[in-house]
Amino acid sequence: MLTALILTTALAMTQPPCGSHAMAPAVCATTQGVWVTWLEPVSKAEPTKASEIWRLRISRFDGVSWTSPHTITQRQDFFINWADTPQIAAAPDGALIATWLQKNGSGTYAYDIGVARSDDAGKSWTMLGTLNDDRTQTEHGFVSMAPEAEGVRAIWLDGRDMMSGEHGEHGHAGGDMSLRTTMITDTIQPSTLLDNRTCECCPTAMTESSAGMLVAYRDRLPSERRDISVVRLTDNGWTSPKDLWTDGWEINGCPVNGPASASNGLRTAVVWYTGAENPGVRAAISEDGGMTFDEPITLAGEEAVGRVAVAWPSDNNPVAIWIDEDDSSHGNATLALASLGDADVTAKHIATLEAGRGSGYPRIAALPDGRCLVIWTSKAREEGLKAHLIDFSED
Repeated sequence: MLTALILTTALAMTQPPCGSHAMAPAVCATTQGVWVTWLEPVSKAEPTKASEIWRLRISRFDGVSWTSPHTITQRQDFFINWADTPQIAAAPDGALIATWLQKNGSGTYAYDIGVARSDDAGKSWTMLGTLNDDRTQTEHGFVSMAPEAEGVRAIWLDGRDMMSGEHGEHGHAGGDMSLRTTMITDTIQPSTLLDNRTCECCPTAMTESSAGMLVAYRDRLPSERRDISVVRLTDNGWTSPKDLWTDGWEINGCPVNGPASASNGLRTAVVWYTGAENPGVRAAISEDGGMTFDEPITLAGEEAVGRVAVAWPSDNNPVAIWIDEDDSSHGNATLALASLGDADVTAKHIATLEAGRGSGYPRIAALPDGRCLVIWTSKAREEGLKAHLIDFSED
């Protein structure tokens, strides 16, 4: 049984060591603190993503201070997108794995997933190649990663069966987006197909409970119902996709609004947005590693924009964040946070964001001491990223 938690201290601001116009934060929680990556332009007051050189940077926050940032890779062929961002994960041996999107052709949506590994806490990086093992000039992205056995498991949306095009959210002209997975050690293993037809451009989620790996993603049925599906890795291999919960959201296009997940022992939490009847942000808890889920609870209603994230501090409840509309100020949105207990969930608004795509996807990760680090793209672009420390205790 979960116990309701409350915010017990004033929000503590901590400034990440990023440059001007930094964006696209990603997080990875470890016993040494939270690793954070981001993209930033190398030099220009008002960069244009299509022509400027950008770098992917990394730093670790230990609960008190940030390490000096290091560059993972610097290049001019990044595919930079507000929702499809670089990712970071730590293997059981401490190695760090980073991914990003890099152009592989002249088409707007022709790009691969680059992969690099660091064995010295982010100081130097070895390029491993591309996560996707096809050479098609199509979309590959929306990566999620989690530690497993000797390395890091990755999942991603793979467009190898799609034809190139220049219309719609991501230029989809035909064929289906699929979901694939592989293992990364000091090499990238061949990939495995998990679902041959998914929503085209919603972020994915993956977490490992003590029962094994659970993948959550927005599926796509012939009826254009695009609810959240899950697959699990068992001793007998991957399970077939099944609904986490049937929202019944039928939409003729991708909403670019994926799920998030976190685990603590056998317990797993999944948070997502739906635009079905009674739209909003929902969360469901599994007590058996994702085999079954309790009936969802509603975290936010029609005021919700979505773009969810969730963390599970080891001794506390899962903590979710999402974006809400802000009717009080034109052009603004609010970053909301709630602890998922067994009492009524009360959301707290902790920051003001840009209302549009510029706010991207905020992130949350748990520190070893039970606090959470929340990081997002600042509404003032020249300020780069902003972060809060969140402290909780039992109600």
